[in-house]
Amino acid sequence: MIIREVLDREQISLAVSKAEAFVQQNGLKKGSVIRLKLSLEELFLIYLEEFDAQTLFSLQMKKRGGNLRICLTIEAQRLDPFTIESPILQRTLKNFDGAPAWTYANGCNRIEYVIPLYNTLAKNIQMSWKYMAGQRSIFILAVVSQLISVALKIAAPILIARVITQLNANTFSKIISAALTLLAVRIVTNFVLFISNRSYNKVYNQTLSNLEKDLVSHVLRISNDCIDENGTGLFIQRLTSDTTALATGFNTLADLISQMCNYIGILTAMLAVSPPVFAFVAVLMTILSLIEWIRTLRLKKDDRVYRESNERFTGFVGEMIKGSRDVKLLGCEQTFKEELDKRIQTANDNRMKMQGNSWKYKLSRWQLGEVGYFAFIMLLGLMLSQNKMEPVNAIILFNYYSELGAPAVLLIGQLLEFIKDFNLSAERVYALIFSPEFPKEEFGSVHLDSPRGEIRFDHVKFAYKSSDLQAEPRAVLKDMSFVIPAGTTAALVGRSGCGKTTTLSLLSRLYDVNGGGIYLDGINIRELDRESIRSQVAVVNQTPYIFHLSIRDNLKLVKPDLTEAEMRRVCAMACIDEDIDQMPDGYDTMIGEGGTNLSGGQRQRLAIARALLRDFKILLLDEATSALDNVTQSRIQSAIRNVREGRTVVIVAHRLSTIMDADKIIYMEDGKVLDEGTHQEMMDRCAPYRELYEIDQA
Repeated sequence: MIIREVLDREQISLAVSKAEAFVQQNGLKKGSVIRLKLSLEELFLIYLEEFDAQTLFSLQMKKRGGNLRICLTIEAQRLDPFTIESPILQRTLKNFDGAPAWTYANGCNRIEYVIPLYNTLAKNIQMSWKYMAGQRSIFILAVVSQLISVALKIAAPILIARVITQLNANTFSKIISAALTLLAVRIVTNFVLFISNRSYNKVYNQTLSNLEKDLVSHVLRISNDCIDENGTGLFIQRLTSDTTALATGFNTLADLISQMCNYIGILTAMLAVSPPVFAFVAVLMTILSLIEWIRTLRLKKDDRVYRESNERFTGFVGEMIKGSRDVKLLGCEQTFKEELDKRIQTANDNRMKMQGNSWKYKLSRWQLGEVGYFAFIMLLGLMLSQNKMEPVNAIILFNYYSELGAPAVLLIGQLLEFIKDFNLSAERVYALIFSPEFPKEEFGSVHLDSPRGEIRFDHVKFAYKSSDLQAEPRAVLKDMSFVIPAGTTAALVGRSGCGKTTTLSLLSRLYDVNGGGIYLDGINIRELDRESIRSQVAVVNQTPYIFHLSIRDNLKLVKPDLTEAEMRRVCAMACIDEDIDQMPDGYDTMIGEGGTNLSGGQRQRLAIARALLRDFKILLLDEATSALDNVTQSRIQSAIRNVREGRTVVIVAHRLSTIMDADKIIYMEDGKVLDEGTHQEMMDRCAPYRELYEIDQA
């Protein structure tokens, strides 16, 4: 597609809309579509501002070699748009897989996007083959067995015609011979089909296991802001239904291809028996196959819309179930029900639209197929009446067409629909692995063997990502600088929203800073490997997540070789041991999902015990004692003092009475450090801190 127009706002809007529709139709994801649209529009406006509205431009869009190519050509003087300060281009093209490049030649500025696709059949088959490691010989056995069954099925109509002929001739010995031959062929056919199906099942199970394991490992590496932005529904759908569709890919494809070989063999046999009949059947099959091809193209477009709406529905259901207690306590069941009804209706409407459009094409194919069947019988009758065909050949051709006819066209539809489903599932699964829309956490290569635990924030800036690429993200940390010496305890205090929890998230590298640097023992944490950070920094959140496992297994997640003595020691240190001993099954008591059958204080104490199992050098406590009564809080503080020796502890707390003995208190305000010092020093010179403390004591 090529658009040639003059550079005015109306034509720019039209061109951008067509480019947006083009990439959507070819499966580009929502985030990339928005990036393309905004950046392309900004490029147009840069040239419009520099040149007059009569400047000619062309916009070419094509799909080639597994990539989408969008080329904007401006017939004007040399102007590199990427040398012009543009916040929109900076935000939209950052981490955009397919960001454009500018060149100038023959009086034309040329900006070309080359956007890789993850839904081409060749790429998808190549990637799927990788997950069949260890099962490929079994897969080859399955294919060979199936091809043998195909050859035997092609021979069956000839043998059936031979039986019919011998029955008409009433020659008993020949009838027995023909029947025994047919029996042997059918027994062998069933046997090789058994081998084929059994082999395919083995391949499917192992492929699915390999795929799911690999995908889980990639999902666990996806950056937290990406997970926050997309929600859980998207990942659940792709980890379950899409991986299943992908794992069956080779099995289904081999099955369809072998059946296709069966029909090709039948057509070849028909050609040998009667070329005129073959020509009629070939033309009819081509017309019916064309209808199926058009149906599948429409189905692919409709199915993509349906799957996206179903992801939104699934994600909302997950959130509603996880937050069901709050939904009930807030009395907003009706509001949630209405929102859920709306999403259910949207998903079902999209599915009905997809199925309705598909059935229209199916009806057309069925009706044309029935007319073709009638015409085929008339053709055989005409050739018999004119003595241009032997009756036995007519029987053979009729048997062949009965097996070919509608089933062959249905198979073509199944093949096209399989390719559509396979590509869509592969696109969604492999996007999680390869697409920059799902960026992975990146760690450095420097390893700290014996960290001391010194923490330094050097002019750190941070803002959470915004889904609106045109809007400037709201800064949470604006210029954060402080030092926490190794082996000391520091407390971060300040009013809600000042960035305390964000500071801990940055220190544990759940997110990365936008400016400045965070240093551990003088080394920028971006340069440290995963082990140096995740094994040395233990975190206890304000609302820790306890998994739907026994208490023992929750702790074993952190330390698989956990001993009974170690388990009881850390639980005692966290003041949760007495509670566990009173539970029905002790340490084998099953915990509800998210720790629903534990109190808030029990969840936090169990999380502290879980953290104590690691040989960490830095302990981060985010309101870890906020849900505890005064007695338990006192015991927890004693436990924390026990582990403070030789470790750096950073505490976020609203209850200032819990951090009075900290070596350093850092007061944060508006994303910056307002003041720092001991409790007494802060009381003497920091009025906001003194005010918070007095409120806490009231």
